[in-house]
Amino acid sequence: MYKTLASWRGLLVVVIVLYHTPILALTEAAHMAVSLFFVMSGAMLAMRHPTVDCSLREWLWPRAKRIYAVHWLVFVMLAAVLLPMGALKVDWSLVANALLVQTWIPVRDVYLSVNKPTWFLSALLVCYACYPLLSRLFSRMKLQHKWMLAIGVMALHCVVMGVVSQDVRDWLFVMPLIRLGEFIWGMVLGASLPALEEKIGSCVRKRASLFELGVIAVAVAVIIAVGRMSWLDCCEDIAVWWIPASLIIAMCVVLNGSEGIVGRLMLTRPMTWLGSINLEVYMLSSLVTFFYSRYIATIAGHFGHPEFYGYNWPITLPLTLLAATLLHPLFKRLK
Repeated sequence: MYKTLASWRGLLVVVIVLYHTPILALTEAAHMAVSLFFVMSGAMLAMRHPTVDCSLREWLWPRAKRIYAVHWLVFVMLAAVLLPMGALKVDWSLVANALLVQTWIPVRDVYLSVNKPTWFLSALLVCYACYPLLSRLFSRMKLQHKWMLAIGVMALHCVVMGVVSQDVRDWLFVMPLIRLGEFIWGMVLGASLPALEEKIGSCVRKRASLFELGVIAVAVAVIIAVGRMSWLDCCEDIAVWWIPASLIIAMCVVLNGSEGIVGRLMLTRPMTWLGSINLEVYMLSSLVTFFYSRYIATIAGHFGHPEFYGYNWPITLPLTLLAATLLHPLFKRLK
């Protein structure tokens, strides 16, 4: 178990939640965070399950069961909050969201309906479904050929995102087949990490803190650069972020058990706690935001405090963390 990866997930989920409050200065960091989750999923599966020998049903059912159990729990909670306000639109998009197929429909009010973060679960479910076939294909390929495929997928992403309109690009951001590309990149990364760890592990561990700071410096530099290069807008949501995301994952794997100053910080109790509730924070963020905007902000505005309608993260983030902590035992049982 790579302990620092969980802490990184928790930290980056908070970045995503803050971006949606909204804090637009975190746009690029949030996009990198989303990419990291898909790349990480592919890399960890490739390391733990190089090949899948069981049937698709035996492979997919336990994972789909966990995803749908958590999704439906939050779905019911969100409906309980929205229905009394008349804010829940009861139509076919509600069914699409409940079944996690909303991301296949290129209509913004559908693919971002009800609980918006569930688009991630919809795409991840497709990645899981494709993994057995992809793992069998990769088992027949040499590592250099896998990287040629991964680079080809990246190039294809850049081309596709560069030629479509902004409306289509917004849909492709959540479209499962598009997100499958960075999952494949993660699989190739996972296949490469054992060899990478063997070759440079001992050298890097001697300079763990320097290596960690270097990786973080690269990620920050990319975030700043992308924010200033408008010509990258067409592909920044996808391919630009695969490399810094891969570096962070590789850092956690290679330095596992020999962390430097950054790794030790990520292993402190507050960060491991945040990592343990990262799924709950992600799934409950919209629910807490709806509750805040409909109740807390509305009541405060009624009493002459319109500032509550602005940046709400000083209240919504602590509320989300509290709700995630309280519901963590139930989520854990469902997982």
